[in-house]
Amino acid sequence: MKKTKILKSPLRYPGSKSSLVPYISNLLREQCLENGSIIEPYAGSAIVSLELLNQGVVSNAILIERDPLVYAFWASVFEDPDTLMEEVYKMPVTLETWQSLKTFKEKDILERENIVKVGAAGLFFNRTSFSGILKAGPLGGQEQKSKYLIDCRFNKERIISQIEDISKLKNKVTVIFDDAVDYLKKNKKDIEKENSFLYLDPPYYEKGPQLYRFWYNLNSHKALANFIKDCTNPWLVSYDNHEVIRNLYKNIGGMKEIFFDYGITSGSRIGKELLISNLEIPPFCQSLFENNLA
Repeated sequence: MKKTKILKSPLRYPGSKSSLVPYISNLLREQCLENGSIIEPYAGSAIVSLELLNQGVVSNAILIERDPLVYAFWASVFEDPDTLMEEVYKMPVTLETWQSLKTFKEKDILERENIVKVGAAGLFFNRTSFSGILKAGPLGGQEQKSKYLIDCRFNKERIISQIEDISKLKNKVTVIFDDAVDYLKKNKKDIEKENSFLYLDPPYYEKGPQLYRFWYNLNSHKALANFIKDCTNPWLVSYDNHEVIRNLYKNIGGMKEIFFDYGITSGSRIGKELLISNLEIPPFCQSLFENNLA
């Protein structure tokens, strides 16, 4: 059997969940949850949903994203990939471009600009800012005297190839601009009717304000936990391992600790995260070990 090419997301994220894909794939197969839909309310790099779709483990995906820059990028990938790739190809990867695009960080940008241009700007900031953090400064600093300059993470050929590969899934992906909790509450009845698996990777509780433009306060984290508590669909949540999160979810599903490479600095930074689910979830390391033997 021909091996499926593994997808790579063009977006860089601290704590990217690509290493969770084998785990979730095994989980869905063991629980006989294949061929349904996956809903990813915090799209980000979207690699979990997209790679499960690419592998044929799920049949379609719904991506929800609150950040206009990230939403516009994914919407462009699936609605107008050719124009997006052209924008990426002709975009000068310079500090001057970084400065000129700063207005695209305004919250109402989708009301004023072409969505593909917004999506290209989102990709640009993600690939040229520290650790892919959209609110961070440019790689190499404002004076560009660092060893790693602003274009060091912007391999145009590779990025365009990744966009082209992912865009082939366009008939199976829906991208929605909304807050995750608002979307889930509004569509609760429809979600429960569908054969849908929810994978949720909310903003980190502790580091969220430093990492995201749209982060959650305690009330938002509580609102998500309250929704999950009553959700009848199969679901898996990944979170930072914090006492507040442990307390919010201590009576909601099963909980496992995993060791995770956050990749926020130039070296690796291994920390603990939580996996929480209403499914019976196996140990994380065992799942990866078995997957590597397959």
